[in-house]
Amino acid sequence: ATRRRRPPQESSYRTDAEKFGWSFVLELHATAVAKARSNQTVKEAPHWLVVHGAWWRYPGGPGSSVQHRWHYPAVHVSFHDAKAYCKWAGKRLPTETEWEAAARRPHASLTSPSQPYPWGAEPPTNSTPWKLNLWQGDFPRTDAGLDGFAGLAPADAFAPSQAGLHNMLGNVWEWTATWFSKSSRQRVLRGGSYLDSADGSFNHRVSCGTRMGNTEDSSADNMGFRCAQSVSGAPKLAPRGYAYSQAKRKRPPPGVGDPLRDGGEAAQRMVQELAAEHGADGLQKWMDQMGMGVDVMTAADAQAKQGEKRKRVEEQVARAVREEREAHSFDDLADEDID
Repeated sequence: ATRRRRPPQESSYRTDAEKFGWSFVLELHATAVAKARSNQTVKEAPHWLVVHGAWWRYPGGPGSSVQHRWHYPAVHVSFHDAKAYCKWAGKRLPTETEWEAAARRPHASLTSPSQPYPWGAEPPTNSTPWKLNLWQGDFPRTDAGLDGFAGLAPADAFAPSQAGLHNMLGNVWEWTATWFSKSSRQRVLRGGSYLDSADGSFNHRVSCGTRMGNTEDSSADNMGFRCAQSVSGAPKLAPRGYAYSQAKRKRPPPGVGDPLRDGGEAAQRMVQELAAEHGADGLQKWMDQMGMGVDVMTAADAQAKQGEKRKRVEEQVARAVREEREAHSFDDLADEDID
């Protein structure tokens, strides 16, 4: 599977970013013209600019170019765009299961245990040569580029995995054909990007298990794809289940944290809005669909549950006291056993 830019010039296809007239660009990499013209950012992540005129041919906005970057991954690509290109090329997008199987090869088989990285178990650090493109520095202000790239890297940067694949982790998020959840209206992206970190100290911690969801029309300067192709007679990979760790609202840029996971006022506000609109049952259904493993309760239910918990604790304490007393009792000893 390789990343490609788009059909030849004679194609009349227009990307979602072209149709919308804008896409998300990290402020640090936006052109001076883009910064001057942009007056919109993301509230929770002001380092993301809404840049009019940003699309795959102008990744940094007006004044940028791909003229000398044809060996770089195409960015500002939505799910719709990636799917259309794959169809034009006679290929398709990989499923999430296929993507992860490819990323982990050869470290995930009947004879080899699964490993967190394409090269094995060794985590990426400054003490060893970098094998992927991540952010090193004070995010989002400065990228030290200790891996050799401050920003996007070429599609074939770094040595390929034993499966012959370049940059399965880092650099750009990659679209898959899999739904994030049945009701989310989002597709799964895998692999993380150059905005993410090795240890999870900011944005996503990148490994073979890194994933997020986003709407099919979303695009940004760290979102791309790679094609897959079915091989006649190849064994089919059974879909596997995943724990949904990200819950995204419409068109957020990649790298913005999940407010429910991050906590604070944003999380409280989201939960309150969902409960007010859909009630406790609706909120519970939404959380179940997101795979969050959280029980929603009314105030009365919470109070009753707390009372039950308190009662259980009191019973445990009483039982422990009773057992302690019995352990020091002489009632079960004969007279000759007592000094």
